[in-house]
Amino acid sequence: MSIKTRDTLRALVVRRSRELGKSMTTLAKEAGISRTYLYGLAGGASQDPSVRTLIKLAKALQVSPLLLFRYFADLAGAPVGAHSMAATNRAIGLQDPGDVAVFNADVTTPDQTVVLPGETFQKTWEIQNLGTRPWRGRRLVRVDGEYVIAQRTATGAPLEVVMDTYLRSLNNEIAIAETLPGQPVHITVEFAAPKETCTVTSIWRIEDEHGQPCYGPAFILHVIVNVMAR
Repeated sequence: MSIKTRDTLRALVVRRSRELGKSMTTLAKEAGISRTYLYGLAGGASQDPSVRTLIKLAKALQVSPLLLFRYFADLAGAPVGAHSMAATNRAIGLQDPGDVAVFNADVTTPDQTVVLPGETFQKTWEIQNLGTRPWRGRRLVRVDGEYVIAQRTATGAPLEVVMDTYLRSLNNEIAIAETLPGQPVHITVEFAAPKETCTVTSIWRIEDEHGQPCYGPAFILHVIVNVMAR
Protein backbone atom coordinates (compact mmCIF):
# COMPACT_ATOMS: atom_id res chain seq x y z
CA MET A 1 0.00 0.00 0.00
CA SER A 2 1.48 3.36 -0.96
CA ILE A 3 1.97 6.20 1.51
CA LYS A 4 -0.36 8.30 -0.61
CA THR A 5 -3.12 5.74 -0.18
CA ARG A 6 -2.53 5.54 3.56
CA ASP A 7 -2.71 9.31 3.90
CA THR A 8 -5.95 9.33 1.93
CA LEU A 9 -7.51 6.67 4.17
CA ARG A 10 -6.50 8.65 7.25
CA ALA A 11 -8.02 11.79 5.72
CA LEU A 12 -11.26 9.93 4.97
CA VAL A 13 -11.62 8.67 8.54
CA VAL A 14 -10.84 12.09 10.04
CA ARG A 15 -13.23 13.87 7.66
CA ARG A 16 -16.11 11.49 8.33
CA SER A 17 -15.47 11.76 12.08
CA ARG A 18 -15.85 15.52 11.79
CA GLU A 19 -18.88 15.39 9.47
CA LEU A 20 -20.72 12.90 11.66
CA GLY A 21 -19.81 14.68 14.86
CA LYS A 22 -18.42 11.45 16.30
CA SER A 23 -15.12 10.91 18.06
CA MET A 24 -12.64 8.30 16.91
CA THR A 25 -13.46 6.34 20.06
CA THR A 26 -17.15 6.29 19.14
CA LEU A 27 -16.44 5.24 15.54
CA ALA A 28 -14.16 2.45 16.74
CA LYS A 29 -16.81 1.21 19.17
CA GLU A 30 -19.48 1.19 16.45
CA ALA A 31 -17.11 -0.72 14.15
CA GLY A 32 -16.32 -3.27 16.87
CA ILE A 33 -12.60 -2.47 16.94
CA SER A 34 -10.30 -0.74 19.39
CA ARG A 35 -9.45 2.95 19.07
CA THR A 36 -5.78 1.99 18.77
CA TYR A 37 -6.53 -0.40 15.90
CA LEU A 38 -8.59 2.26 14.10
CA TYR A 39 -5.71 4.75 14.33
CA GLY A 40 -3.28 2.09 13.15
CA LEU A 41 -5.54 1.09 10.27
CA ALA A 42 -6.00 4.67 9.13
CA GLY A 43 -2.27 5.31 9.40
CA GLY A 44 -1.22 2.14 7.60
CA ALA A 45 0.44 0.57 10.66
CA SER A 46 -2.17 -2.13 11.39
CA GLN A 47 -2.33 -5.47 9.64
CA ASP A 48 -4.68 -5.49 6.67
CA PRO A 49 -8.21 -6.12 7.98
CA SER A 50 -10.78 -8.74 7.15
CA VAL A 51 -13.76 -8.07 4.91
CA ARG A 52 -16.03 -8.13 7.96
CA THR A 53 -13.98 -5.45 9.74
CA LEU A 54 -14.06 -3.16 6.70
CA ILE A 55 -17.82 -3.60 6.31
CA LYS A 56 -18.38 -2.70 9.98
CA LEU A 57 -16.08 0.32 9.69
CA ALA A 58 -17.85 1.47 6.52
CA LYS A 59 -21.17 1.26 8.35
CA ALA A 60 -19.79 3.35 11.20
CA LEU A 61 -18.39 5.92 8.75
CA GLN A 62 -21.62 5.79 6.69
CA VAL A 63 -19.76 5.21 3.41
CA SER A 64 -19.91 2.41 0.86
CA PRO A 65 -17.82 -0.61 1.94
CA LEU A 66 -16.39 -0.67 -1.59
CA LEU A 67 -14.71 2.65 -0.89
CA LEU A 68 -12.76 1.03 1.95
CA PHE A 69 -12.20 -2.22 0.04
CA ARG A 70 -10.23 -0.36 -2.61
CA TYR A 71 -7.60 0.72 -0.10
CA PHE A 72 -6.71 -2.93 0.48
CA ALA A 73 -7.50 -4.51 -2.89
CA ASP A 74 -5.41 -5.96 -5.65
CA LEU A 75 -6.95 -4.15 -8.60
CA ALA A 76 -5.51 -6.37 -11.33
CA GLY A 77 -2.77 -3.99 -12.34
CA ALA A 78 -4.78 -0.80 -11.96
CA PRO A 79 -3.00 2.31 -10.64
CA VAL A 80 -2.97 2.41 -6.85
CA GLY A 81 -3.10 6.20 -6.48
CA ALA A 82 -5.86 7.68 -4.40
CA HIS A 83 -7.65 9.16 -7.41
CA SER A 84 -8.07 5.77 -9.08
CA MET A 85 -9.62 4.36 -5.91
CA ALA A 86 -12.29 7.00 -5.47
CA ALA A 87 -15.81 5.62 -5.52
CA THR A 88 -17.83 6.55 -8.57
CA ASN A 89 -21.37 6.09 -9.89
CA ARG A 90 -20.44 7.34 -13.36
CA ALA A 91 -17.81 6.07 -15.78
CA ILE A 92 -16.39 6.86 -19.21
CA GLY A 93 -15.36 3.99 -21.47
CA LEU A 94 -11.71 2.92 -21.49
CA GLN A 95 -11.72 2.70 -25.29
CA ASP A 96 -14.43 5.20 -26.27
CA PRO A 97 -15.11 8.54 -24.52
CA GLY A 98 -18.61 8.42 -26.00
CA ASP A 99 -19.35 5.32 -23.91
CA VAL A 100 -20.78 6.61 -20.62
CA ALA A 101 -22.43 4.52 -17.91
CA VAL A 102 -24.08 5.58 -14.67
CA PHE A 103 -25.20 3.49 -11.72
CA ASN A 104 -28.79 4.42 -10.82
CA ALA A 105 -29.86 2.14 -7.99
CA ASP A 106 -29.85 -1.13 -6.11
CA VAL A 107 -33.29 -2.32 -7.19
CA THR A 108 -33.25 -5.29 -4.81
CA THR A 109 -31.07 -6.44 -1.89
CA PRO A 110 -29.43 -3.17 -0.84
CA ASP A 111 -26.15 -3.23 1.09
CA GLN A 112 -26.32 -4.85 4.53
CA THR A 113 -29.52 -6.79 3.78
CA VAL A 114 -30.00 -9.65 6.25
CA VAL A 115 -30.51 -13.08 4.67
CA LEU A 116 -30.90 -16.53 6.20
CA PRO A 117 -28.10 -19.12 6.14
CA GLY A 118 -28.38 -21.02 2.86
CA GLU A 119 -31.05 -18.64 1.52
CA THR A 120 -31.30 -18.05 -2.23
CA PHE A 121 -31.86 -14.42 -3.21
CA GLN A 122 -31.62 -12.12 -6.21
CA LYS A 123 -29.62 -8.93 -6.58
CA THR A 124 -30.78 -6.47 -9.25
CA TRP A 125 -28.87 -3.35 -10.24
CA GLU A 126 -30.04 -0.56 -12.54
CA ILE A 127 -27.48 1.16 -14.74
CA GLN A 128 -28.09 3.60 -17.57
CA ASN A 129 -26.45 4.28 -20.92
CA LEU A 130 -25.71 8.02 -20.95
CA GLY A 131 -23.34 7.80 -23.88
CA THR A 132 -23.76 8.08 -27.63
CA ARG A 133 -23.28 4.42 -28.58
CA PRO A 134 -25.59 1.45 -28.00
CA TRP A 135 -24.49 -1.35 -25.71
CA ARG A 136 -24.44 -4.66 -27.56
CA GLY A 137 -22.86 -7.96 -26.59
CA ARG A 138 -21.96 -6.84 -23.09
CA ARG A 139 -21.80 -9.06 -20.06
CA LEU A 140 -21.63 -8.62 -16.31
CA VAL A 141 -18.74 -10.79 -15.07
CA ARG A 142 -17.85 -11.87 -11.54
CA VAL A 143 -14.37 -10.64 -10.62
CA ASP A 144 -13.97 -11.40 -6.92
CA GLY A 145 -10.54 -12.84 -7.67
CA GLU A 146 -9.31 -9.48 -8.96
CA TYR A 147 -10.77 -7.34 -6.20
CA VAL A 148 -9.62 -9.36 -3.21
CA ILE A 149 -9.10 -8.27 0.34
CA ALA A 150 -5.71 -9.71 1.17
CA GLN A 151 -2.87 -9.92 3.64
CA ARG A 152 0.23 -8.17 2.37
CA THR A 153 3.65 -9.53 3.35
CA ALA A 154 6.65 -7.40 4.23
CA THR A 155 8.81 -9.30 1.73
CA GLY A 156 6.49 -8.63 -1.20
CA ALA A 157 5.37 -12.25 -1.38
CA PRO A 158 2.07 -13.05 -3.16
CA LEU A 159 -1.05 -11.76 -1.47
CA GLU A 160 -2.91 -14.14 0.80
CA VAL A 161 -6.66 -13.88 0.31
CA VAL A 162 -8.66 -13.55 3.50
CA MET A 163 -12.11 -13.40 1.87
CA ASP A 164 -12.65 -16.98 2.98
CA THR A 165 -16.46 -17.19 3.11
CA TYR A 166 -17.94 -17.61 -0.32
CA LEU A 167 -21.16 -16.15 -1.67
CA ARG A 168 -22.25 -18.56 -4.42
CA SER A 169 -23.85 -17.29 -7.62
CA LEU A 170 -25.85 -19.32 -10.11
CA ASN A 171 -23.74 -17.86 -12.93
CA ASN A 172 -20.39 -16.09 -13.12
CA GLU A 173 -21.42 -14.19 -16.25
CA ILE A 174 -24.72 -12.52 -17.10
CA ALA A 175 -25.66 -11.15 -20.53
CA ILE A 176 -26.69 -7.49 -20.51
CA ALA A 177 -29.65 -6.71 -22.76
CA GLU A 178 -29.06 -4.39 -25.70
CA THR A 179 -29.28 -0.86 -24.30
CA LEU A 180 -29.65 2.22 -26.51
CA PRO A 181 -28.32 5.67 -25.54
CA GLY A 182 -30.46 7.15 -22.78
CA GLN A 183 -31.99 3.84 -21.76
CA PRO A 184 -31.69 2.21 -18.32
CA VAL A 185 -31.25 -1.54 -17.96
CA HIS A 186 -31.76 -3.96 -15.08
CA ILE A 187 -29.20 -6.71 -14.43
CA THR A 188 -30.08 -9.57 -12.07
CA VAL A 189 -27.87 -12.22 -10.48
CA GLU A 190 -29.09 -15.07 -8.28
CA PHE A 191 -27.02 -15.88 -5.18
CA ALA A 192 -27.01 -18.50 -2.43
CA ALA A 193 -25.84 -17.43 1.02
CA PRO A 194 -23.34 -19.50 3.04
CA LYS A 195 -24.78 -21.71 5.76
CA GLU A 196 -22.89 -19.99 8.59
CA THR A 197 -23.38 -16.57 10.17
CA CYS A 198 -21.10 -14.09 8.39
CA THR A 199 -20.89 -11.01 6.18
CA VAL A 200 -20.09 -11.68 2.53
CA THR A 201 -19.64 -9.74 -0.67
CA SER A 202 -19.30 -10.32 -4.40
CA ILE A 203 -17.93 -7.91 -7.02
CA TRP A 204 -18.82 -7.68 -10.73
CA ARG A 205 -17.71 -5.61 -13.70
CA ILE A 206 -19.00 -4.90 -17.20
CA GLU A 207 -17.07 -6.41 -20.13
CA ASP A 208 -17.49 -6.04 -23.88
CA GLU A 209 -18.03 -8.77 -26.47
CA HIS A 210 -14.28 -9.45 -26.51
CA GLY A 211 -14.07 -10.00 -22.75
CA GLN A 212 -12.35 -6.67 -22.07
CA PRO A 213 -13.39 -4.31 -19.23
CA CYS A 214 -15.53 -1.46 -20.52
CA TYR A 215 -14.68 0.90 -17.65
CA GLY A 216 -11.99 1.49 -15.04
CA PRO A 217 -11.73 -0.42 -11.74
CA ALA A 218 -13.69 2.21 -9.77
CA PHE A 219 -16.93 1.42 -11.67
CA ILE A 220 -18.13 -1.95 -10.43
CA LEU A 221 -21.34 -3.53 -9.19
CA HIS A 222 -21.42 -5.35 -5.87
CA VAL A 223 -23.59 -7.12 -3.34
CA ILE A 224 -22.98 -7.18 0.43
CA VAL A 225 -25.23 -9.18 2.75
CA ASN A 226 -25.27 -10.16 6.41
CA VAL A 227 -26.04 -13.85 6.90
CA MET A 228 -27.74 -14.65 10.20
CA ALA A 229 -30.59 -16.69 11.61
CA ARG A 230 -33.62 -14.58 12.46
